[in-house]
Amino acid sequence: MLSEVPDLHLVAEGPVDESGLALVARFRPDVVITDVRADGSGGVDVVRVLAVRHPGTKTILFTRHADHDVLWEALGAGARGLVLKDVPGAVLVGALRQVAAGDPYVDERLTPAVLRQLARPRAHGVLSERERQILQLLADGASSRDVSEHLVVSVETVKTHVKHILTKLGAKHRTQAVAIGIRRSLIR
Repeated sequence: MLSEVPDLHLVAEGPVDESGLALVARFRPDVVITDVRADGSGGVDVVRVLAVRHPGTKTILFTRHADHDVLWEALGAGARGLVLKDVPGAVLVGALRQVAAGDPYVDERLTPAVLRQLARPRAHGVLSERERQILQLLADGASSRDVSEHLVVSVETVKTHVKHILTKLGAKHRTQAVAIGIRRSLIR
């Protein structure tokens, strides 16, 4: 549908994984539209990695699921737009244009939930759900490769998460991050 809009240039389509990220590196699009799998994985990881590797590229999370925790995590990871998949094509194009112009876009059906999230303190401290999951796996003795295989993400994605965990917790290394996570009851 997007390829039929005269003033938009669809430069590539790809999976929500490292090969899709390679397409972003190759084509340097202004905006990436990414999906979230039913288990909540995929798109948020892509948003997070893009924010680090390609900070000039804006991302829109395009999803069938209105899981508010996943959407909130996506915004925290750097998503500039949240669009539910059942929108008419004109709404998606409008969201794409708005995000490309530098303004955020939230599907109007999600706006009340986003505003409620902004009004309440974050549960579980400063780490996202995925970051807590990774920190727990590290506490259980998993290596980056083990975490990568368990979560079905790339080792680079795991390293990006670990970097964010260290920064957010003010830790110098993984062991210190695990200790802080246990002290703050972020993990068991």
